[in-house]
Amino acid sequence: MNYSAIWSIGLLAGMLIMPVQATSELDNIISSKQQSQAQAQRTQDHIAEFDEKTSETVVEYRALLRENAVLTTYTTQLEKQVVQQQQLLAGLEKNMANVRETRMELTPLMQEMVQVLTLFVEQDIPFLWQERQLRLAELVRLLDNPNISIADKYRRILEAYQIETEYGDTIETWQAQLPVSDVDKTVQLVRVGRVALYYLTPDHNNAGYWDNSSRTWLALPASWLPKVQQAYAVADNKTVPTLLGLPLLETVIVPGTAPEIVQEIVPVHAASETQQQEAL
Repeated sequence: MNYSAIWSIGLLAGMLIMPVQATSELDNIISSKQQSQAQAQRTQDHIAEFDEKTSETVVEYRALLRENAVLTTYTTQLEKQVVQQQQLLAGLEKNMANVRETRMELTPLMQEMVQVLTLFVEQDIPFLWQERQLRLAELVRLLDNPNISIADKYRRILEAYQIETEYGDTIETWQAQLPVSDVDKTVQLVRVGRVALYYLTPDHNNAGYWDNSSRTWLALPASWLPKVQQAYAVADNKTVPTLLGLPLLETVIVPGTAPEIVQEIVPVHAASETQQQEAL
C-alpha cells in the first residue's frame, strides 16, 4: 500500500478544508463586531435622547421653581392684603355702628338746638322778625322730613346758627311800621349788632330804642339823638364807619347808669309785643 500517496491526499484535503473554516470564523467575528457596534450606536442614541430629555426636564424644573417663588411672594402679599382688608372691614363695621349710634343721638340734639335757637330769637331784640321766624319754621320742617339726610339737617341748623352769629357783627338800617305815640308810624330802624335796636322818626327829631327787659319801645332823651343819627348815617353808608357812643339796651335800666338818662327815658305807646313783632 502506498502510504505516502494517502498522506499527501489527506494533507491536500486538509489544506483545502482549513481556508473554508477560517473564512467562516472571520465572517462570524466581523458580524459579531458589527452587531456590537450597532448595539453601541443604539445605546449612544438612547443616552443622547435621555440626556436631551433630562436637560429639558431640568429647564422645566427651574422654570417651575421660579414660578413657585413668584407665586409664593404673590400669595404672601395677598395674605397681607386680606389681613388689612379684614381689619378695614372690622373698622368700617365699627364705624357704621358708631354712625347708627351717632344718628340716634343727633336727632334729639338737633331738636334741642332748634328749640334753643327758637327761644333765643324770641327773647332777642325783634329785628328781621319775619325772616328769622321763617328760617326757624323751615328748620322744624326739615327735622320732620325723612327724605333729608341727617348730615343735611345738621348743616342747615349750623347755617342758621352762623347767620344768627353774624348779626352780632353787622350794623344795618331799614324802614318799618312801629306803634310810636298814638298811631303806627313809619320809622327808620337802626340795628347795632344784636346789642341795641333804635328808631328815628321820619323828621329825625325823635329817637327811641327797644327795651328788651320790658319788651317795648322806649323814647330816648334828646341828648342821645345826635348819636343815633350818627349810627343811622353809618348804617346807611352815608358816612365812614367810626366809633359810636350809644346808649346800650340794658344800661338805662340797671344800677350804675347815668342818672339823667334814667330820668329822661319814658315809655312810648305801650303796644302788645305781638303787634310790635308784626311791624318788624
